[in-house]
Amino acid sequence: MSPGTVAQCGGSMYSKINITPNYFPGWWCNNINKYMLDNIQPSNNLGKKGVRRCDVRPLIPTMKPYNDIFKSLTDYAKQNAYKIGVDLDFNIDGPCIQHITYLPGHYVGWHNDTLGIKAAKETKQYESLTISRKASLTVILSDPSEYTGGNFVFEPGFNLETKVEGKGTVALFTSHSQHKVEEITSGRRNILFIFLTGPEWR
Repeated sequence: MSPGTVAQCGGSMYSKINITPNYFPGWWCNNINKYMLDNIQPSNNLGKKGVRRCDVRPLIPTMKPYNDIFKSLTDYAKQNAYKIGVDLDFNIDGPCIQHITYLPGHYVGWHNDTLGIKAAKETKQYESLTISRKASLTVILSDPSEYTGGNFVFEPGFNLETKVEGKGTVALFTSHSQHKVEEITSGRRNILFIFLTGPEWR
C-alpha cells in the first residue's frame, strides 16, 4: 500500500485532502463493481439532480457486502483522519454507501459536501440529522485505461502531487472542499463514495 499525499488549499483553513494511490487491491474493486452492476439498479432519486449527472447505486446495510465494505472504508478513515484535521465519529450519512458510475456525458459540477445540522433542519430529506457531514471519502474502482475524461478536480489553490486516479486509489477530504468531476467522454468510470459525520463544526 502506497503512502498518502496530503494537500491543503491556501485559501481555506478547512480544505484538505489525503490521497493514497492504489490502496485497495484490484480484485477488491472488481468484485464490488460486479456485485453492484449485476444486482442493483441505479436510483431514480440520486445522481440526476442539482450538479450531478451519473448513475448512483445505493449499497444499504441489509445487502451482503455492506458490512465488509463499510469496515474497509471506515478503517481507512480512522487511520488517516488526523491528516485532514477533522473530528469524526466514523459513521456515514445515509446510511448507504454510494456506488457511482460515470458514462459518456456524465459529470459533477463545482460543489462541496458540507451539510451542517442547521442547514439539515431546513431540508426535509435531512431534517432528523443530528450530526454534520465533515469529510468525504471516495475510492476509484476503475483503471484509467477504462475511460477518458472524468478528472477529479479540486478548488484552485490545491497543489496535488498525486491525481485522484488509479484502481483502488482513495481520497479523503474535508467536506468544505470545492470539487468537481469533469465530463466523461468515453468508457465507464466507477467509484465508491461516502459522507463521514462528526460533531457540529465549532
